[in-house]
Amino acid sequence: GTGKTYTLAALYLRLLLVLGGASAFPRPLSVEEILVVTFTEAATEELRGRIRDNIHRLRLACMRGESEDPLLATLLAQLDDHRLAALHLLAAERQMDEAAIFTIHGFCQRMLNHSAVESGMLFQQTLREDETLLRQQVSADFWRRHCYPLPLEVARMVQQHWEGPENLLAELLPYLQGEPPEVRDPPALNESILARHSRIIAGIDDLKRQWRAAAAAIPTILDAHTLDRRVYSSKNLPSWLAKVNRWAEQPTVDYQVPDELERFTSAVLAEKTTAGDPPDHALFAAVQVFYQYRTSLRDLIFVMALAEMRQALEQEKLLRAELGFDDLLSRLDRALAGRGGEALAESVRSRYPVAMIDEFQDTDPQQYRIFRRVYGGKPDCALLLIGDPKQAIYAFRGADIFTYMRARGEVDAHYTLDTNWRSAPGMINAVNQLFQSLPAPFIFSAIPFSPVAAAESNACLRLVVERQPQPALRVWLQPGAGVGVSEYQQCMAQQCAATIRDWLHAAREGDAWLEGRRGRQPLQASDITVLVRNRHEAALMRDALAALMIPAVYLSDRDSVFDTPEARELLWILQAVLTPEKDTALRTALATGLLGFDAVAIHALNNDERRWEQRVEEFAGYRQRWQKSSVLPMLRQMMMNHRIAENLLASQGGERRLTDVLHLGELLQEASTQLENEYALVRWLALQIASPNPQAANQQLRLESDRHLVQIITVHKSKGLEFPLVFLPFAADFRVQKRPLFHDREAYGAWLDLRAAQESLRLAEEERLAEDLRLLYVAVTRSIYHCSLGIAPLYRGSRKKTGASDLHLSAPGYLIQQGQDGDADQLRERLAALASRADGDIVLCEAQASPAQPLAPAQL
Repeated sequence: GTGKTYTLAALYLRLLLVLGGASAFPRPLSVEEILVVTFTEAATEELRGRIRDNIHRLRLACMRGESEDPLLATLLAQLDDHRLAALHLLAAERQMDEAAIFTIHGFCQRMLNHSAVESGMLFQQTLREDETLLRQQVSADFWRRHCYPLPLEVARMVQQHWEGPENLLAELLPYLQGEPPEVRDPPALNESILARHSRIIAGIDDLKRQWRAAAAAIPTILDAHTLDRRVYSSKNLPSWLAKVNRWAEQPTVDYQVPDELERFTSAVLAEKTTAGDPPDHALFAAVQVFYQYRTSLRDLIFVMALAEMRQALEQEKLLRAELGFDDLLSRLDRALAGRGGEALAESVRSRYPVAMIDEFQDTDPQQYRIFRRVYGGKPDCALLLIGDPKQAIYAFRGADIFTYMRARGEVDAHYTLDTNWRSAPGMINAVNQLFQSLPAPFIFSAIPFSPVAAAESNACLRLVVERQPQPALRVWLQPGAGVGVSEYQQCMAQQCAATIRDWLHAAREGDAWLEGRRGRQPLQASDITVLVRNRHEAALMRDALAALMIPAVYLSDRDSVFDTPEARELLWILQAVLTPEKDTALRTALATGLLGFDAVAIHALNNDERRWEQRVEEFAGYRQRWQKSSVLPMLRQMMMNHRIAENLLASQGGERRLTDVLHLGELLQEASTQLENEYALVRWLALQIASPNPQAANQQLRLESDRHLVQIITVHKSKGLEFPLVFLPFAADFRVQKRPLFHDREAYGAWLDLRAAQESLRLAEEERLAEDLRLLYVAVTRSIYHCSLGIAPLYRGSRKKTGASDLHLSAPGYLIQQGQDGDADQLRERLAALASRADGDIVLCEAQASPAQPLAPAQL
């Protein structure tokens, strides 16, 4: 809320008019010479519109000679000739459609096309938006080449990791685009799968041989040393030895070893020795070496598949003269590093002397390398990197906060915006206090937290409920010594829904409103937003709100319309339309929720031949309409005949279902224009349902309505938006990082440790917590007036819920408990201390999970 986009638009005006005093660019620039790069199409259009509006308003101000806008007034004061400036701005306004405002992919594509010779690009290439089928093809090819020929005993070992090429592709998918990470201790690729298998079997056989040779002496050796007899007891030790002995006597057919074998490694025995020297024997050292260098087929196949599939993807696209979105970046990156790289960079600089990169915290190594090669060390050009590292939350899309940290270290000129123009002063103070709980709230020193000040114009912002001003941040604490994740989620969902119910009831009575610059505004459901991490949390909140008769809408762009019940029901209906003479198909269609025939009605049809024939004729008529007028007119006729829209809207969630039906009808109509006949269309629909693609824009669920509804939205999608009231009921939940992908803390390179060593997992977990902290920051800073969040002494897993909880591993727990573990009493003490520092802007209250009275529809 500090105005990064506002500042970018202001810099744009200064560049157009040579403003800025000693820091001004030497000459006026046209809109075609100022490069602005963002990361989404929506952001590009928003930025283009905002810049166009600023140019228009400044031009009018130049003509009038004055402006009430502080920014425009400041710029006017720096202009010597208002008339000349107005003419220049008019020309810029007329050229805005040609302005160089692009997404990163759009910029790379334009540069490759404009400099085809220098970049080595083909003159005619097709941009492939969806590479899903191509990736599936190369994955199946790899599996066919390397896994199908394997003997059965080796294939079983591979199947323990991946059941088929689909599972292998799912694991490799994050590394098939962009730059792959370095693999730590990579296997030798000159070793075949069969050779690795033979080596593993030989190693296990050798260990078994050593165990059999020393088995008789092991009890005597262990008895001669002082071990922890609570572990190596007279009950446990004989049982462990018996299990390992049985394993050592059996022929080796797989890689399985008994868990008890680890009890006899040198390291474990040394740890469990309570006095004197630990047991020392060549067998214990051999077991230690076996565990330390234990190998499997997984790392070899993973690295082989990654290298071969990346190469196969590139070759296949080259043969087809196609490019994916990520290829645009990699091609430009390679071109700039090649022999004609300097000429290409000079061409970019001459075309765009100034570049502004928005949302730079979401960059990656390739993107930064491109702009550094073009603009680095060139004093006659300018590169402005605009972003907030505290809002870097898109690692799952390839964004790399460590690239930002590296860039920040390479740039001397840093400027910080220190005034929040969005939120109420109390909200700003609450966030400042929360993130000042410890010196490095975002873990990495390169991402500091600087407290911001509130804008004076926002001093009047406040939420009033039951005629009492509400605190900016309310923390719900679940009572008890400890809770599990499910119990915590259920409690907080009910607490959140009950609070929303109470506030909407107060608003109906005229006792809840928002006070702002425009005076008093009655509180409405559309002012309330619940932020969640995933669709599971969203479903919990929708259910809790629905139980209290509070309508809500989930804003998500990750669900495909083909993954809905309506898609399957529509498939059954179309199958019945094509073959109405098949009784089973027709009964299935009639029994769908869309047509709404219950068991009694279908039974009556079965016993009335005349009425059954009428239904057959009805569906035969639909088939004729389909063949004559296409699929959408046929579906609309069916909807009118059976009053599908009216029946859906009268049911719970009917608006959502009707939106999906209409959406599916449009997609079917679009697909029918490219398919041969009706049967091909039904097959197409069945394939889409079997393999939905939520990444395809036309498949993503459409918003049914957000008018006077509580909004449920993911934190990732909320970035860049603002909401009057924000609820974070599940803020304390987290998932421990199990993928050993981490970054070097000095060179900032990405590493993947397929052996999942403890240090690698520790670094990966630290990065997970750091991103969760940034997610929390994004979530709480969406609020204008108020934010409520739920917290509890949370225990993950099935361990006993006493003593220190796992809360410190979550983002709010890390801040509140200052990175230390603690029990429920210590958590309450820390929360009380935080509230006292905030001077009333943070309030702690007990969460109540008791059932509440629903809010009647009329009360909305």
